[in-house]
Amino acid sequence: MMFDEILEYPYNGTITHVVQGTGMEEDSEVVLYEGEMDLHTNTPEEGRTMQTADYIVSIPLTQDEDGNWIVPRKGDKITVERYGETINLTVDNAEPSQLGGVSINAARKSW
Repeated sequence: MMFDEILEYPYNGTITHVVQGTGMEEDSEVVLYEGEMDLHTNTPEEGRTMQTADYIVSIPLTQDEDGNWIVPRKGDKITVERYGETINLTVDNAEPSQLGGVSINAARKSW
């Protein structure tokens, strides 16, 4: 396989926030971000086997329609499409950068 171009954000994905329902209302999900992102493992290997599945997800630092910076919070859900594989992650924390990106620490979850 030959790549014509190296992209900073080669994959597409969605980040959603779960809004807790009150009383009889069910929980709902709000899409915080949908677009390009990058993903790589941040898992130390012991021998030749990864012990857990931790990732760093990178997205561009953008604003929503109200002008608020989009920085995911602990517990938000990330779905990344990578070469035909869907990866589901849960945010542990996120850190915006003055260089124009957001680095997100996330763990693989089945939800």
